[in-house]
Amino acid sequence: MVAIFIFCEFAFSVICLTAQEYHFVNQTMTWTESYCRTYHTDLTSIRSKEEKSNITLTLNGSGVQYVWIGLYRDPWSFWSDNTTSTFTNWMSGQPSNYYPPEDCGSVYLKTGEWADDDCSNSNYVFCFTGEVQNQVSSSVTNTN
Repeated sequence: MVAIFIFCEFAFSVICLTAQEYHFVNQTMTWTESYCRTYHTDLTSIRSKEEKSNITLTLNGSGVQYVWIGLYRDPWSFWSDNTTSTFTNWMSGQPSNYYPPEDCGSVYLKTGEWADDDCSNSNYVFCFTGEVQNQVSSSVTNTN
């Protein structure tokens, strides 16, 4: 199941100017399996406090604790759509890389704070549809 949320900077009735559609995917999957690129544009990038608040308020109460976002370690300065991350909202003590490798970002919906997470863990997914930049590769290599 996919729920669609549209946040607008400026709206007339149902027409949004500079809008992005956000898609909550009610199914758990790994960061690389997240299917956002197949069906939408990419995993969500959170670029401001307002955007974080919109997402947190919209999904709070859904019963979901964590969702994947497009943040990844390189060194935590880029989103998966290859744009630079300037806004941050890390939980206290994060990013920790406590259980290496924690190279992918997730957001805790109760607070809107971010955590580093193992990319092979399964979380719910939050995608967006909008203008795409240059996407980074989303593959995992097993070195065993």
